[in-house]
Amino acid sequence: MRLRVVAVLLGVLGCLAFAGTASGREVVLRDDEGRSMRFDVRANADIGWYAGVMRRAAHGDEIERVTIRIVDWADISSQCSTEIAAGCYFRSGSNRGVVVVPAGKGSDVTHTLVHEYGHHVDASRSHGGLDEPNGTPLWWKARGMAKLVAARSVRDRYQVGWERSIGEVFAEDYAWTNLHDTYKIEWLERPSATVQQAIRADLGLAEPPVITTTRPALKPVVIVREGTLGPSERVTVGFGLLGPNRLVRLGGVLQAGSSTSGSVAVSCGPTFRARKLTGSSHTVSLELSRAGPAQCQASLTNTGTRAGRFRFTVRLALAG
Repeated sequence: MRLRVVAVLLGVLGCLAFAGTASGREVVLRDDEGRSMRFDVRANADIGWYAGVMRRAAHGDEIERVTIRIVDWADISSQCSTEIAAGCYFRSGSNRGVVVVPAGKGSDVTHTLVHEYGHHVDASRSHGGLDEPNGTPLWWKARGMAKLVAARSVRDRYQVGWERSIGEVFAEDYAWTNLHDTYKIEWLERPSATVQQAIRADLGLAEPPVITTTRPALKPVVIVREGTLGPSERVTVGFGLLGPNRLVRLGGVLQAGSSTSGSVAVSCGPTFRARKLTGSSHTVSLELSRAGPAQCQASLTNTGTRAGRFRFTVRLALAG
């Protein structure tokens, strides 16, 4: 009987050792519902800390189909095939997800872990016959993703950049829903309460939200240049329109006394518009609607004989 007690005690101590600092081993812990959480530990790390982050993050049964690989910072680039990633996610040959994160603690590692796990949530829930990655069904509707796809504001991969990838938008929305820390998609507003509830509902953790609008919550894109513009000088702003039905608004202010003379112009593909500034009008506006896709250039030119203070504004949006 005494030998049995000693054996049980040793087993408990062994489990505690796995939950603490570990290196070069596989560790399996449990979430609050008893589901397995698998860690592939390739660096000195406090596994209990990572397990705590995952227990608190919204998840479902898909957590049993992922391995969280913890590596040294120096090994992230070789694991993720890029020198700029803080972590990554991919599917293994056994059709399990693999989340790769650095060893350490703190808000940055937490965000990376939860963001990359968001990719696993995405990969675990297909919908509507859409190509992966595509987020989750209610999230897709609440975020207005169909309209963003139609407007070519997002892609299924990285054709037009990291923050225009559908999968990265979902992963950042998932991270914000759990952490409310940083949000790295600069052209979208942070996910609303409805979008956050949609993510939790897709995980079976909340009731489906009432979705009253599917209009995307876009941040206005505003480019501002200001300073002093000499005679015959020009300030130019280049920008791209990813898809059709874009609205471009230009605003120019040039103050060079009574001899103020200048112009504001914009060209997008074959389309060109221009408007003059004169001494009686130091301000001019110009609008280009239903434009794109195109590479564009907007400019404010001082055509007068005196230098003047200027402010030039380019505002981009989807046409209503």
